[in-house]
Amino acid sequence: MTTSATTAELSVTAERKPGSLVELRIEAPAAQVDKAVVDALRRLGGRVRIPGFRPGKAPVQIVERVIGWDAVKQEAVDHLLPEMYSQALEREKVDPVSEPEVKLGELERGQPFSFTATVTVLPEVELGDYLADLRVPEEKTEITEERVDEVIEELRRRHSDLVRVEDRPALHGDVVKARLVMRRGDELISEDAEEGRDIEVDRERLLPGLADALLGMNAGETKTTQLTLPDDFSREELRGATVDVEITVSEVRERHLPPLDDALAVADGHGTTLAELRQHYRERLAEVAGREDEERYEAAVLEALRDRVSIDVPEALVDREIDNQLTEMQLQLAQAGLQLERFLEYSGQTIEQLRGERREGAVQRVKLDLALQALGKAEGIEVDEADVEREEKRLASGRKLNADQRRRLHRSVHRDLELRGAGRRAVEIARGDV
Repeated sequence: MTTSATTAELSVTAERKPGSLVELRIEAPAAQVDKAVVDALRRLGGRVRIPGFRPGKAPVQIVERVIGWDAVKQEAVDHLLPEMYSQALEREKVDPVSEPEVKLGELERGQPFSFTATVTVLPEVELGDYLADLRVPEEKTEITEERVDEVIEELRRRHSDLVRVEDRPALHGDVVKARLVMRRGDELISEDAEEGRDIEVDRERLLPGLADALLGMNAGETKTTQLTLPDDFSREELRGATVDVEITVSEVRERHLPPLDDALAVADGHGTTLAELRQHYRERLAEVAGREDEERYEAAVLEALRDRVSIDVPEALVDREIDNQLTEMQLQLAQAGLQLERFLEYSGQTIEQLRGERREGAVQRVKLDLALQALGKAEGIEVDEADVEREEKRLASGRKLNADQRRRLHRSVHRDLELRGAGRRAVEIARGDV
């Protein structure tokens, strides 16, 4: 589809192309070009020193002769181009999501000046009959007596006594005081204080292989073991790495659990009988399960909404999402005292490989955002500016932002709140609250 608009100042033709692209052909009349040239000569005249004239006082003909027509043309284009582009976007109601790809025409006195600008815009999203079709069954977590039993046993552990043993090595369930020093080659990864720390010998709670290394160790014993760090290790650059861990055990203690009776309820401060204690934690489990069920249900609804729409996701939006993810990753690495380049060195990756790993996730994230935007528009979701202002203040607390940063923060917050509102509406529709 092609549209055009013409005024005394500017002529604009907009043509939509495949891949969510819009090509704008923009032309300024000769009079506007001549004015741009005169303005360029005046600006340049104030910057150059011309013998016999004070700065900015030389005639434009002499200024042009001194600096040359090519420099004058470049100065005129540099100021005329963004002005024409901005007017064209506003006139055609085009909201680009990428920087334009520009092809310039030739600028000459007394002649119109034209160029084309190709930009990526948000794609059209067809939601279909979502009010009737967007349905997701809910699943509720059952709080069994076995789950309550597990919580009570954990409670007994918290209220247990640790008794030092001298006549045997560490067993499963014991608590040892140990000092760990972790290295990868010559690099020191972590080092406990001299006095060490308490470690429960439990395979479910420790790094893979560490509990097995502690089993059978006596107080006063030191040994070194090799571990492979798991894929969910806190430091991303060390995930999957093989490290050496030096273990020094200074004390072994066994856990003495309190009796399973009314005294446990009194010690925990939740009731006076064991039955009251169990009821308290049954209700707590139900409360937590309810929140988790709701989060899972919302995630399932958003996934269903995302998957029901067919969208040609623009590469510019995918690249921008990956850029945002890598920026967040750099901030997290910096907090751990590591630069992105060093992380790539550790992981044996290139930046292109890292971007490639994140591409599919970025595509799905962009697709969901586009679906939510379309749903919000279809449902007339509006954002309360008071909510936007409150969130802006929270995010900007303690930060000094310039005017441009504040504008970007405002747009970001407004967009996030719109998406949240659309997400809540999607959940209502999926439940049948239409």
